[in-house]
Amino acid sequence: MSARTGRNERPLLGVVLAGGESRRFGSPKALATLHAKPLWRVAVERLSAVCDRVEVSANDPLVAGAVRSTVGVFADRKANAGPLGGMHAAWRRAVELGSEGVMVLAVDTPWVPKETLVRLAEQWRLHGRACTAAAGPPWGFEPLTAVYPVSSLETLEDALRRGRHKAGAFAESLSPVVVDTGAAPARFRSVNRPADLPPPAFSIVGNKNSGKTTLTVAVIAELARRGRRVMSVKHGHHFRLDTPGTDSWRHRHEGGAERVLLAGPDEFAVMGSWETGSEPPLDLLLSRHMPEAEIVVVEGYRHEELPKVEIFRSEAQPEPVLGPQAARDRRVLAVVTDRDDLQWPARVLDPDAADTPARVADAAEGALL
Repeated sequence: MSARTGRNERPLLGVVLAGGESRRFGSPKALATLHAKPLWRVAVERLSAVCDRVEVSANDPLVAGAVRSTVGVFADRKANAGPLGGMHAAWRRAVELGSEGVMVLAVDTPWVPKETLVRLAEQWRLHGRACTAAAGPPWGFEPLTAVYPVSSLETLEDALRRGRHKAGAFAESLSPVVVDTGAAPARFRSVNRPADLPPPAFSIVGNKNSGKTTLTVAVIAELARRGRRVMSVKHGHHFRLDTPGTDSWRHRHEGGAERVLLAGPDEFAVMGSWETGSEPPLDLLLSRHMPEAEIVVVEGYRHEELPKVEIFRSEAQPEPVLGPQAARDRRVLAVVTDRDDLQWPARVLDPDAADTPARVADAAEGALL
């Protein structure tokens, strides 16, 4: 069931908090891109999946100008109040629109899953009070990934009058429902510096025996031929690179090192582990280990929110990974298939044509570079 309400049920306003000065970042964060998509647009699209209306809180004229043609935008009404200033303006905007609740999402947390926002909206409608996503220190929750009732406006204004500008302290004063959304802590990390954002990447997805490795290799070779600094990621399951008993294995499994770097005169490799029960987020791996890449070609990772190329051969599997309907929502750049009768919402390429890798490379460069 959709998290959105009908018009007569407690309307929810989604607000992207993009009013910060981005001093550490060096330029407006909201205009920085994640796989060629501005961060403000990433947040707007996430909120649009669960809210009745979405607007952006922005004080920078450049950000406001970029946003205005897509969604509503408003500035703080109280200066120098940090995120609480944006939240105050959001509450006032919600009153004008007749919304009963405000879902806030910081523009510099682009990895918060849509499912987390859905869960928060559901809990707000169930409890009718502030609901925040569970997280680690210092508060045990994320005050800027949360839903607040508009009725808390008086409490918010009192905090501002007293010069109390910490969003966490304000949220705590409301005794919020802390919702365990199942999202890993890394999904709530913030973009503070340009290096926190990964290089632009796209994934090639397909069923087993569809030819995705062959296509991936050919596209990598084509991009490299064009002079691009291209790197790649292969998604796998239960693989192991370090052999029991070797020195590197002992460093990890006897010594307990979180990560081990093997280096030699011609090559290197990094091995490590991650939190139990979850995979390391792809974008975190890219930003940590492939920051110098101009473009990254990813094989697999069908569930990550990357631009995608799907390869589908009807003789390999009866159904595609995404299919035409899902392709409309998953930013599919091209489909390499022998089934052009399925009315794909993207360019369709012949899997056996000699120029297909070059045309996939064209699509990736056009979308990401």
